[in-house]
Amino acid sequence: MIMNKQIIYAVALCLVTGIVGCTDILDKNEPGNINPEDIWSNEESANLYINSLYGIRPDGGFGNNAGNSDESDGNSAFIYGELTADDVGTYSQSYYAGIRDINIAIKEAKRGDMQPEARERVLGQAHFLRAWEYWGLLKRYGGVPHIKKPVNPFSDELSFPREATSQVINEIVADLDTARSYLPASWPENELGRVTRGAAAALKGRILLYWASPQFNPDGDQQRWQRAYTANKEAKQLLDQDGYGLYPNFGRIFLDEGNQSYIFGELFSNTTGEQIVHGWESSLRPPAVNGSGSVTPTWELVKAFPTANGLSIDDPAATYDSTKFYKNRDPRFYQTIAFNAMNWTFSDYADDRRQYQYYVDGSTVEPSGGTDTGFYTRKASNPDIPTSQIGNTGTDWIEMRYAEVLLNLAEAANATERRQEAYNQITAIRQRAGINPGFDGLYGLEANMNREQMVDAIMRERQIEFAFENKRYWDLRRRNLFKEKLNGTRRHGLRINFTGSDHDQFISARDTMSLDYMYDNYFEGEMVSVDQEQAINYPQPKYNFFAIPTSVLQRSPEVEQTMGWQNGTFDPLQ
Repeated sequence: MIMNKQIIYAVALCLVTGIVGCTDILDKNEPGNINPEDIWSNEESANLYINSLYGIRPDGGFGNNAGNSDESDGNSAFIYGELTADDVGTYSQSYYAGIRDINIAIKEAKRGDMQPEARERVLGQAHFLRAWEYWGLLKRYGGVPHIKKPVNPFSDELSFPREATSQVINEIVADLDTARSYLPASWPENELGRVTRGAAAALKGRILLYWASPQFNPDGDQQRWQRAYTANKEAKQLLDQDGYGLYPNFGRIFLDEGNQSYIFGELFSNTTGEQIVHGWESSLRPPAVNGSGSVTPTWELVKAFPTANGLSIDDPAATYDSTKFYKNRDPRFYQTIAFNAMNWTFSDYADDRRQYQYYVDGSTVEPSGGTDTGFYTRKASNPDIPTSQIGNTGTDWIEMRYAEVLLNLAEAANATERRQEAYNQITAIRQRAGINPGFDGLYGLEANMNREQMVDAIMRERQIEFAFENKRYWDLRRRNLFKEKLNGTRRHGLRINFTGSDHDQFISARDTMSLDYMYDNYFEGEMVSVDQEQAINYPQPKYNFFAIPTSVLQRSPEVEQTMGWQNGTFDPLQ
């Protein structure tokens, strides 16, 4: 939003707490000239309160949970099965305080004196945000207390019993249906970032897909899959009607603000007076250009990308050279993975070098603290951001984009034996990516796949399309893929060693050399494990639903611990 955040939060604090002296803040000559008496009688002032709710707890973020999966390296209590009951602290007083703020908005907007259409727009946003907050709890814990009235968790004992997961799912879906009925198809340009009816429909589709997935649905109830299919089909139809679609330039999806793939997310800006920023650009850039290089792709992710014909690199028909792994790959590979000696320029890098070497032997040009896997992340990198700003950058976070709706639909269509419809969604994404269609128009997909083969194809497509978008970890969890495919394995990197005889001569001439010449004459790859002490061990189904923190149990005796954890009695599958 193009708003003054200090005013937003001051207004929110006054309305939520009733602090004495807030009248002075509200009476100041600021946007809307807000007065406490008529805050809910004016859409502009009501939206100031709503604005403060948008940023309560964004669930995602660039690179979030990458180290908890096979996407990136990282030593994690999650991936090694070492979590304690208190390591996932989302269920908390502060989280429910955020829900209370949303409940205040719903209660007050209903009895305020706004015009009906204005009231609906305000309520639509609030219902969406309440659904989003409860979804954050439910996907971690299963059923939780679903409170729909303002309750102050800091002064009242938050000791409501946990509700059945199925009941909370229905409450969330009801909020999203209400939001969809109230929200507009789009907002004016100066209101970019507010949720739309398409966002409500898309989130409903995502949630019902989870509800049908093995995490929540180990017995494979087909009614849940049909419900997920219907929701995602409706979401796609509504989004198409409202002008959403696949953005043709994959590399600029996050950089071109407000493009047609953006369904909902979080807006950032580092312009004067805004400074709502994050440090993703620093996290992905190598130390050679003053970044931290802390988010590094694994060799497993590198191998997941197909060839330019869409074929798996393991397919005998694929044109793949394991030594020159960078050749002839899915175009998305080059927008996601930064590899040794590739062209990756930054606008103000002092030496104006085209190419960066990350090889790690004794002749390395990589400063200390560089990549552990031989690769860096290029996803959502903006080369025009100056070095001085890489720790405070304004690239927008897209929590949900149009491609996810297509793949959600594909997964539900496949589960309900609509195989061709599943093919259609994946081929649309691969066509946009620039993969060659092939003689059969399947863009490298295997023909006549059965249900299980199609699940594998969809999961691989999600792994590629959404790399470093905080999707992979949750997909592995909801599909029980840690247990089925990853446990007992180790993540790897590809260390690139320099094998030439004259390092200085190479440095002076490298910008005139082709990649192939360098890899033939100067580089040699060596696969190394980044899980040196132990293999992946993510306990499923135990970790499908986390423990309620001890502090919550101590002050809220009616809240049961999750089954599978110490003294757990609450069944999250009900």
